[in-house]
Amino acid sequence: MAESTSNLTDLFDTVWKSWETCETTEEPSNSYTVQKCLLVGLTSGEKAIRMINDLCLFSDNEDLDEVPSSELKYLLLPAFMGYFMQRRTVKDPMDREEIAKKSIVYLKDFLRNCESYGIAKINQKLLEDEESGKENQQISVPGPPGLQNQIRTREEKIKCFKEKKELDARIKELHEHMQKDHVDDEVKRDYYTSLLKQWVNSSIEDVESLQVELEMLKMRRNAIDDPKEEETQQPKPKAPIRPFIITKDMIQKSVFGAGYPSIPTVTIEEFFEQKVKEGSIQMPGPSGHSMQDWAANPEKDKEDREKEEEEKERKIEEDDPETLQKARNWDDWKDDHRRGWGNRQNMG
Repeated sequence: MAESTSNLTDLFDTVWKSWETCETTEEPSNSYTVQKCLLVGLTSGEKAIRMINDLCLFSDNEDLDEVPSSELKYLLLPAFMGYFMQRRTVKDPMDREEIAKKSIVYLKDFLRNCESYGIAKINQKLLEDEESGKENQQISVPGPPGLQNQIRTREEKIKCFKEKKELDARIKELHEHMQKDHVDDEVKRDYYTSLLKQWVNSSIEDVESLQVELEMLKMRRNAIDDPKEEETQQPKPKAPIRPFIITKDMIQKSVFGAGYPSIPTVTIEEFFEQKVKEGSIQMPGPSGHSMQDWAANPEKDKEDREKEEEEKERKIEEDDPETLQKARNWDDWKDDHRRGWGNRQNMG
């Protein structure tokens, strides 16, 4: 029994050192060194778990106080296994689904043990198996989008964050005491219990993350296995774009009399030219004035108008034929178009 316990202690130390190496290394996670370290941790962890089961160190019928302080650390082994497993890299992306499943199994096993010993309270939905979780999801009443997946409320997350900071500080303090030659049993027990609580928090986050990843991997696999779904995802070839010309006659035929407002049949320029030909609108001469000229320089516009009046009077006095004819035409037009006549339709 003593020899078995000694071998178990050596295996746990190997697992612990593998975890420390993976946490402190600066090499990428897919490097040979890190992957080899993960494999060593997994191999030693599996041997240690088999040995614990053979020795029957833990039981569902005992409390945490009944577990010796020196054996509390072995409860961390499933958490270490989940840590190592989820960081394993595979060449085929489809093999990642099996890695995620095994990681979830290890982490859930750790969380169940911690709940059984009263170390932490775990949400039962998180500990459900995959199949039972699907059944409960089918009979559950859907809530508001996004809220059903939020297991912990904002207040609970803030509380967990504060507890995590206090727990980290406590573990750091206890770790310094654990480096001494002689460690009191209460300090050792407090240290491993705090470590278990710390790993509970990280394992819950890992399980939630892995479950989301697992669903995405399953959707990807189903899309590859189902050719019909793959065909629906492929974009359909678009028809070539043909030139589309709308003539004025086509627009009139499709719009006039169809209950829609009439569209103009001529442009503004065409309308203006037509009115000029009819004589309703007179084209301004080169010296004509506009509101833009007045707005730009009122004084200059006033001087130009006075000069034009003087020039006009001078031409009339000199009997200029063109000026006299314009003046007569203007007088005739005013006689035929009295002031205020205009369009008097529907005015009574």
